[in-house]
Amino acid sequence: MDSRTPGKEDQSDIDYSQQHENITSPARISSLLRPLMAQHAIISATIAESTQFFNTALLAVDPERDVLIIDELNPKTGHSLFINTRRITLHTLLEGVDVSFTVDLIKEDSENGIAFYEVQFPETIRYLQRRCSFRVPVSAADTIPVEIHTKEKSVHAGEISDISTEGMCIRLPKKQNIGLENNTEESQCIIQLSDKRNIQCTFRICHSSQHEPSNNIHIGGHFERLDKIQKRAIERFVIELQRKNRQKMNR
Repeated sequence: MDSRTPGKEDQSDIDYSQQHENITSPARISSLLRPLMAQHAIISATIAESTQFFNTALLAVDPERDVLIIDELNPKTGHSLFINTRRITLHTLLEGVDVSFTVDLIKEDSENGIAFYEVQFPETIRYLQRRCSFRVPVSAADTIPVEIHTKEKSVHAGEISDISTEGMCIRLPKKQNIGLENNTEESQCIIQLSDKRNIQCTFRICHSSQHEPSNNIHIGGHFERLDKIQKRAIERFVIELQRKNRQKMNR
């Protein structure tokens, strides 16, 4: 266990090196996009004439016809914007790695009253790989409660300070006298989302520090042995936090 004094946190927890790769091979692009389609992954979309973020999903990957098909934009205000501008940028997480690309609209259609769009197969995908997963900060105004359940059956309540697809930092009040600072055993954590859903998974504490002047204890650690459902839920949560942070920056 590495117990640190305030201001001496390991930079590896908060810094990361970026490696950009522009992928142009249609075969490699297809191999990246097909898992997103199979997982029905949420994809964020931006349109040049709007500061709003929209959601969509990948419905078909067809390099032979040089097209992709994406789902109706949500909120629906994005539909008319996309039809007018005819260009859209899509970005999402694939196993913790940022993937983004810009495509042009070929045509729009609908089925059972739900729109979908045929767009050009991307010439290039921007693949941003980081040395470690980027930690998304959670502001105090957007409280995300989390509970730590130890093997000794004790329960400790705190709030998420930042989170990535691989781990998180939890802020706990000093008055709890929690005794987690030197505990490296696996515990169970329950993240309480704003829509009343929970993410429950195994969490291993890696470091702790006490922050002044609040005297809050910050516990950092990694998620362990995530199954596909847990991993997807955490990825979606991280994407949503990133979207909210971008919206705040654009105001």
